[in-house]
Amino acid sequence: MYRYISRPSNLAVVFTFCTITRRRICALQTSLSSVPKLTIQSSVQQKSISTTNVSMSPEDWDTRWTEGRIGFHKTEINPYLKKYEAEMTRRRQKVKVFVPLCGKSVDMKWLADQGHTVVGVECSSQAVEAFFQESNLTPTITDVPSLNSGKLFQSQDGRISLYVCDFYDFSRDVEGDFDAVWDRGSFVAINSTDRKRYADLILSLMKLSGCYLLNTLEYDQSKHAPPPHSTPPSTVQDIYGGKFDVRHLETADGLTERHKKDWGLSSLHEHYYLITPKLPEGKIVNKYGEVEKLLLTPEDWQVRWGKGHTGFHKSAVNSSLQKYIGELTGGRSEVRVLVPLCGKSLDMIWLVDQGHTVVGVEFAQQPVKELFQENGMTPTVSDVPGLPNGKLYQSGKLSVYCCDFFHFTSAVAGQFDAVWDRASLIAINISDRERYAASITSFLKPDGHYLLETVEYDQNKMNGPPYSTSAQVVEQLYGAKWNIQQLETGDGMTDNARKWGLQWMTKNVHLLSLKP
Repeated sequence: MYRYISRPSNLAVVFTFCTITRRRICALQTSLSSVPKLTIQSSVQQKSISTTNVSMSPEDWDTRWTEGRIGFHKTEINPYLKKYEAEMTRRRQKVKVFVPLCGKSVDMKWLADQGHTVVGVECSSQAVEAFFQESNLTPTITDVPSLNSGKLFQSQDGRISLYVCDFYDFSRDVEGDFDAVWDRGSFVAINSTDRKRYADLILSLMKLSGCYLLNTLEYDQSKHAPPPHSTPPSTVQDIYGGKFDVRHLETADGLTERHKKDWGLSSLHEHYYLITPKLPEGKIVNKYGEVEKLLLTPEDWQVRWGKGHTGFHKSAVNSSLQKYIGELTGGRSEVRVLVPLCGKSLDMIWLVDQGHTVVGVEFAQQPVKELFQENGMTPTVSDVPGLPNGKLYQSGKLSVYCCDFFHFTSAVAGQFDAVWDRASLIAINISDRERYAASITSFLKPDGHYLLETVEYDQNKMNGPPYSTSAQVVEQLYGAKWNIQQLETGDGMTDNARKWGLQWMTKNVHLLSLKP
């Protein structure tokens, strides 16, 4: 059933099993490259159960597969993988998932069926062959010289790649890095002396934005010799806490009749963790699963437009603007409106169509060019004296300044009758809010009006922008100089908000006017 690609000497594929993680590390280990490859026999002697230094060699594991002693294998998809798949993938589609010491886990086929790419590493060819056979998949098989007699079994669509090799020979040089790691029976199976080394390798394979879903067991190890090793939360924190942020998701009752009868246990707990690499200072993981600076610059916004990370852009005119246009203009038929951080918002085209003069300000040039192009307009483009690297795009009653918003002042474009702010205050860095509020105040004429739309949500669930901005925050920023009227509050949930893992989002609409 296999297609073998290489130089086989006969139809049988012979694998040389290399020592894997189930071995004891030399006490004088100073680096991963200096660790000798030793095979240590099990220290379990009949009924004399040792709870330390219990080691398994690759041959021991292969014997288990041959004899069918694979109680660790589950024939059903792990329910907690299903439950926490969204957290593990940061709610993204088509991510790359690593499954260490994968055996023939049915979880891999399920992950691939969800659209992800799956890469597993296993020491036993029997397990890998069984996986493909039982999944009704026909793999291609290739040599991997860099893995010391390693083999790669790969599904025809390339979505599942399983390497048969020494786990510690595997590196990011083989498959690059990973968005996610699913570890159900690997960490608890390795020799306890290998745990630090194992964690270092996992970290080296993960992207900084990666998520590692880990399942461990905790039980009375005096009643049953490992593997699997009993691993309490304190051990997980000790092993991973230095380089990872460890979040304990859940503890579940994992006791089965097999554990009672064969292991002599009266309790067994399963722990589930979400483990993420600690980020450099000033970095965060954004809602697109990318590491970026905590404080965004104009250049960062240009990058977002280039990547298409523009979920904030709407292809329709904002309903709040249409509903409250009378309040914004004070009932006047022709006013001068400022739209800060405007992107390529269709709101500006609509306002011009209503007879108003519109001035937008935008960091990035790409959306400004697209605004005019997509609406069949050919603007004049000119430099702006006194505005560093600033450009003015102008056509009829629509003018858009491409520049750093905080370089834009009333000296450049005068003052305005109205300000429409749909996604500006909630987009800027939180540390810039007071500076922003002061700028908006300086732009508005004494009798002008400021229509502001904000969103509020549980920001522990998602890193902005947009940033959650409550009515209290609006009051803190503007209350000293502005009269604030809350026109509307209601459900603001969107498809994007659901995709980002939010359960609720509130939209607030405020009308502000300067105090006398």
